[in-house]
Order: sequence, then structure tokens, then C-alpha cells
Amino acid sequence: MLEPTLKLLGSGVEFKPQLLAMLQSSEFFGDLPAGEMAALPQYVQAYSVEANTVIFREGDRGGFMCLVIDGGAEIFKQNHKFGSKRVGSIEPGKTVGEMALVDGEQRSATWICPQPSRLVMLTREQFVRMIRENPALSVNILLKIVTMMSRRLRQTSGQLVDYLQD
Repeated sequence: MLEPTLKLLGSGVEFKPQLLAMLQSSEFFGDLPAGEMAALPQYVQAYSVEANTVIFREGDRGGFMCLVIDGGAEIFKQNHKFGSKRVGSIEPGKTVGEMALVDGEQRSATWICPQPSRLVMLTREQFVRMIRENPALSVNILLKIVTMMSRRLRQTSGQLVDYLQD
């Protein structure tokens, strides 16, 4: 699952103050209640990645989501007609891989970090543990994921209308 160019920086517990500062400044986790934010580090790990690291490929089995702390990422989608096409970028503070965290299905796109980056990873196993141990935190994360996916679906549906013929 993980490429050899991912270097474990440590568990969230090992550098909790720095991790909390990073998470609080992120769009995804930043507005969690203080108690839930304080519990989050026990469920995540931080990694550094080298430039041009493929984090996952389209079609890989999913099992984690990541928050980009610094650096960045690009998302590519396979197109049978034109090959691989860049469909987006992920800036620091944004997440990627949320769908796989929820459903564990195959990845819908390829994620590459074109520059050195730091990531915080929440695995499906840790998320299941969080559901058992801290239901309020897991529900808040699920609500964030569902809201984000709903927003993306609405945006995609709006774009699709432009391509439909009468």
C-alpha cells in the first residue's frame, strides 16, 4: 500500500502539540470541538514524502485518507481516450482519500506529491477504532466527509449539465 518513499515521522501522540497546531489550521479538522481535537492525535500518524511520490494509484484498494500539511499533491484520472489527465490539486490544509476511508473500495484516481510534503494519515483500521472509542469524534469526521462528498457531487452534476445534449 505505502511506497518506500514515505517516511514515518511518528504517531500523533509522539508530537501532539505540533500535530494539533497543524490540524487546527486545516479546513477539514480545524473546527472540531476542543475535546475531540485533543483526542485525534491518538488515531493518526504523520509522514514525510519525497518529491514525485505516488501515494496511491487509481484502482488500488483504498484504506486511508490524508491531510496535506505542507507541500502539495496532484490528482490524475485515467481516460481511455486520452490516457492520464490531471483533474485537480490538493493544497496544504486539504484532505484526499476520504471515500476510501468510508467504503474501502478501489481508488477513483491517482494521487502524486510532486514536491516534498508532509501528510497526516488516518487509516480505516484507526477510524474503526475511533468509532468504538470516541463516537462523537468519528461522527463529526463522517459528517465532514459526507458534506464534502455532497458538495463535490453537486459541483460535478452542475458541470455535467453543460455537456448534456438536448
